Amino acid sequence: MPTPSPTVCPLPIRTSRFPQVPEALRAALTLVSLALAASTLAPRAMAQPVAGVGDDAIPIPHGGFRFLVGGLWNDYRAVFAPGDGKRELFATLGTDRFGTTQLPQLQAAESSIRALSGDSRFSLSLGALEAQGEVRQSIAPFTIDYGVTRRLSLRVLVPYVESRDATQFILNRAGRGANVGRNPAFVNAASRATNGAVLTQIETARAALVAQLTRCVNTTATGCDAIRANVAGAQGLVNRALQTSVQLRTVYGNAERAGSPVVPLVNSTQHAGVLRTIDALRTDFGAYGITSIAASAAPAAATTVLGPASMTTVASDTSFGVGYERLGDTRRAGIGDVDLTATFLVFDTFQADQVRRLLTPTRGIRSNVSMGWRFGTAGADRTEDAFDVPIGEGANALLVRSTTDLMFNRRAWVSATVRAVHPIADRVNVLLPDRDEATAFLPVGSATAARALGNRLEVELAPRYAVGQFFGVSAAYLWRHWGADRFDVANAEGTALEASRWKTPSRSLSAAAVGVTFSTLASYTRGRSRFPAEVIYTHTTPLSGSGGVVPAVSSDRLELRVYTGFPRR
Repeated sequence: MPTPSPTVCPLPIRTSRFPQVPEALRAALTLVSLALAASTLAPRAMAQPVAGVGDDAIPIPHGGFRFLVGGLWNDYRAVFAPGDGKRELFATLGTDRFGTTQLPQLQAAESSIRALSGDSRFSLSLGALEAQGEVRQSIAPFTIDYGVTRRLSLRVLVPYVESRDATQFILNRAGRGANVGRNPAFVNAASRATNGAVLTQIETARAALVAQLTRCVNTTATGCDAIRANVAGAQGLVNRALQTSVQLRTVYGNAERAGSPVVPLVNSTQHAGVLRTIDALRTDFGAYGITSIAASAAPAAATTVLGPASMTTVASDTSFGVGYERLGDTRRAGIGDVDLTATFLVFDTFQADQVRRLLTPTRGIRSNVSMGWRFGTAGADRTEDAFDVPIGEGANALLVRSTTDLMFNRRAWVSATVRAVHPIADRVNVLLPDRDEATAFLPVGSATAARALGNRLEVELAPRYAVGQFFGVSAAYLWRHWGADRFDVANAEGTALEASRWKTPSRSLSAAAVGVTFSTLASYTRGRSRFPAEVIYTHTTPLSGSGGVVPAVSSDRLELRVYTGFPRR
C-alpha cells in the first residue's frame, strides 16, 4: 500500500506547531510497549497482519476503497552544506558587523564617510546580526485508492499544505554595535534643507574662488596677491570643495532627496571628522576672503540606530536597494501538487487474496509497479519573499514507482521501494541574481526563466515486524537524490538585469525512520472487528547530506487508513 512521500522543502518552510522530537519518541515508545503487551494476549500469530513505515506492495481489494487522512509535519533548523557538514540554517548570515560585506550597495557611502571623516580604516556597521533560521510545514494529505481489479488500483492524492518561514533576524540587539544610524533626511524635510544649505555654502565658496582664479589670470587685475602666491593651492582647494560636495551628497543627500540610508551618528567620531573637514574648507576659503561657509555649517547626523526589528526595513525599504517585500515570518497555505497514479500488481505469492495474505502463515513475495502524473498546482516561489518556502514544486511531472515485499515468516517481512520523478520543463518567475546565503541581501529583481528541474530518485528499504495481529513495529532507511536544477533567463523583461543561466547542484539526503502501527484488518477479516482500519505513526530523522545545500528535515507523520469493501473470511 503506497504511502504519500513527505514533501521536502528547498531553500531555502508551518503555521501549526509541531510535536517536538522527544514527545514524538515517547509516544512511539508507549505504542511499542502496548504492542508488546498485546502480543502476549494474542490467541495466535497471523501472517503479515500489519503494515508499516513507507510503501509496500499490498494490493487494494477489488471494488474496494481506501481513504487516507492524516498529518505530516516537517521541520528543519539545520542544513547539510558542502565543507561545513551539518550547520544551523542561515548560520553564515550571523555576524558581529553587518555592513558592506552583506550590503555592498553601501560601499559608496562607506568610502565617502572615510574621506569626509579622515578615517581610512572606517568600516560601516549597522551592528551585530543574529540569524536563527527555522522552517515549518504541515501537510494534510487526502488520498483515495480504488481497486479496479484484484491487481490494478487507482489513486488520487490531494495535499493541503501550510508552510511558514519562522526565521528571525535580530539586528543590533544591545543597541551599541552600530557606528551609523538612519538618515533623518528620508523622513524630515528640515534635515534635507540643512544638507542643502551646507552644499549651497560650499558651492558658493567654490564658485567665488573659480571666479577669482579666472579674473586673476589678467596681470592687471588687483586683489590677487593670495592667489598669485599659490595658484596650485587655490586650484586644489576648488577641486577639494567639489569632492567634498560629492561625498556629502552621497552620504547625506541634498535639499531635494536623501542620500545613503545610513549616516554617521551625532556626536560620533566620524561625524566630528566630517565637521572638521567642513571647517577646514571654511578656513581655507577664508584665506582668499571668501566667507560663504558658516561656522555652524553641518549636515544632519543620525540620532537613532537601526534596532532589533529593523531587518524588515533593510530588506524592503527601497533606500537600501535590496528589493524584497518581506523578510522572515511568512506563511503560505493552499493545495499542493496533486498526484494521480495507477498501480499494477506484477507478482504475488498470495494471488492478491487479502484473506490469504492476512491469515496464512507462509513465506512469500509480491511486487508492483506504479505510474502516474503529478499536476503542478502548487505554484512556484514568491519572488517578493526573501526566504519563501513554497507549498510544492509547482511543476508537472511523470511519476514511476516499484515496490517489492519479501515475507520471511509469520512475523517479519521487508519492503524495498524505488521512486522516480521526472519533472517537465516550464517557465517560472525567479529572482535575479540567483540567491543563496552569501548573496541574500544583494539588490534583486525578478524575471521569467525557463526551468528544468532535475530528476528525483528515492530508494527505501523498510523492515517490519508484526507483534500479534493488531500491532507492528517498523523502520526504514531512505536515500533521496535530486538532480541539478537549471534555469535560463533568456529575456529579463521588465528588469534592468542581464540575461543569465545558472543551476543548483545535484544533492542527496539519507534518512532513517521508525514507526508503530495499529491495524484491525486481520481481526476484521476473521469477523472480530467492526471496521477495517489502520493507524500508523512514523518519525523520520535526517542522517547525512551531500552535494549542494540540503535541508536537514525531520518529519512526523500520523495516518488513518479506512477501507470499504474489505473481504472477510
